[in-house]
Amino acid sequence: MAYVQSALAPVEALTPAKTDELISAHLDVDHGWCIQHEWGSEGRKIYLEGPLRGAGIESLAEGEQLVFRRIFNGLRQHRPVVEICQRLVQALDLHFLPERNSYCRLDERGDLEDVIYVVDQPQDADHEHECAVLILAEHLAKYMAVSNQAMFRKFDFTRYPEGSFTSWGDGSAEISFAPDLFYSRRVVPGHASYVNGGQIIRTGLTVADLIRAEEGKADPTRRRYETFKIFDRKNDALVETSCGPDGVVNYFTKSDKPWEISPAFFRPDVLARFKADPDKYDLTDRDIRCRNAWSLRTYDINEAGQVHTYIGYLANLPFEEQQYWKLYNEWPKDSISRRAFENDILGEWTSERDPLRDIKHVVCALDKQKPIWWKPRGEVLVDRVLAPTTSSSKEWADEILALDQLIVEGFLPKALRIHAQALGVTTDPGWASLRLIEAIIEGLGATPDQAKARVASLRRLHFLRTKVKGHASGEGKELEREALAKYGSFRAHFLALCGDCHDALSAIVEALARIDHPVPHDNGETVEGAT
Repeated sequence: MAYVQSALAPVEALTPAKTDELISAHLDVDHGWCIQHEWGSEGRKIYLEGPLRGAGIESLAEGEQLVFRRIFNGLRQHRPVVEICQRLVQALDLHFLPERNSYCRLDERGDLEDVIYVVDQPQDADHEHECAVLILAEHLAKYMAVSNQAMFRKFDFTRYPEGSFTSWGDGSAEISFAPDLFYSRRVVPGHASYVNGGQIIRTGLTVADLIRAEEGKADPTRRRYETFKIFDRKNDALVETSCGPDGVVNYFTKSDKPWEISPAFFRPDVLARFKADPDKYDLTDRDIRCRNAWSLRTYDINEAGQVHTYIGYLANLPFEEQQYWKLYNEWPKDSISRRAFENDILGEWTSERDPLRDIKHVVCALDKQKPIWWKPRGEVLVDRVLAPTTSSSKEWADEILALDQLIVEGFLPKALRIHAQALGVTTDPGWASLRLIEAIIEGLGATPDQAKARVASLRRLHFLRTKVKGHASGEGKELEREALAKYGSFRAHFLALCGDCHDALSAIVEALARIDHPVPHDNGETVEGAT
């Protein structure tokens, strides 16, 4: 049998430890906060009582229990629930994730870190409600230092043969007292043994240590910085320099060093990692954010297909992230993008059209207006649709799929069918959204050819989605070759397709807005086929 239970108490209450009192203490994981009722000769009393109660724990009166086991009495088959002291959990900014059975935080890389593990043991008739709760020592030490507490750990380890053990026999236990470790011990050679006692655990970490660590993180001179190939805008030269304060200066500092706004250029594959993990990274067309760990303030893609950002922004990334970007660093093949020059250098609105952003504006407006024929697409999907950056046909196909989901799958066939019938247009039960939109446009006075032309770009998008995403060879491969032959890159083809789809979407939205006919709301309808 093994029993280990811990509680924290103010350092002064455990210095020196009252060993004769604590050796007999019992910490009960089943004890929680309660409203206590007492009555006797002096009358009735009702008061709030904490979990650290019972004989031998007066030293812990001002302390806090860390682990609780709660049972919902009266409900059969209810498994006990392990809960953690909320002050500890909130101070360390931890959150329980059921799929990991742990209280977690995000580390400096933006990755999930299990800080408190709850290890449940399988239940059976002989071992019921057993579990272990473990915490990473560095986080507990930080909490202990800030709260000026030490830990009292009560333990009992008993071993004996089940079914044949009767007594401990004659003799007395060995008792040992040291300032922070005290126990009683008994051994029956070859038969049984136990050790029962307590231990005081103190952290050597201090608040001053924590302050120094935080100051070190904030001090740019104590950070590590990578070296990058850049275009030195000040001196009109290609150079390699550190992104730290020793390598670059701001625009107002007199120095021969390059400006912080000197661009560094990278192969487009540098973005692949961020696209591949949308749960961890928020990637837009101009910035990258890694959960709450770090962010790259701005980037863009030039005419040569290179990703570029400014070396001063790279300095704000963790050193490991700087190392990742350096793997893709190369000399410029062209200048920075026109949009970046107008936005970042001139401080002006860009004069360059961004058809994908235009589509997102229309979609966001529809999501907000919630017309009856539209299924809101949501912010997550809107943010995740991006133009391809590499020569990867898979990336191109993935983005075409996402674009189709953003636009075509937003139209609700049931509401569109009712709209068409209200205009006197005969529809077929097998028609899906795009064919129904054609019928509505005809019902508003357009010719069949005009209606088809209005929807042609969305039909093309849906056709491409079906062929290039669903087939690895044959017609899909031929469509890849056509796109590259006509536009030179998957990115150029995608943006041209976005331009056509934006024009078609805007015209369709305008046409549907002209219909003033009550139709039942059905925004939760399952999307039917699009063709």
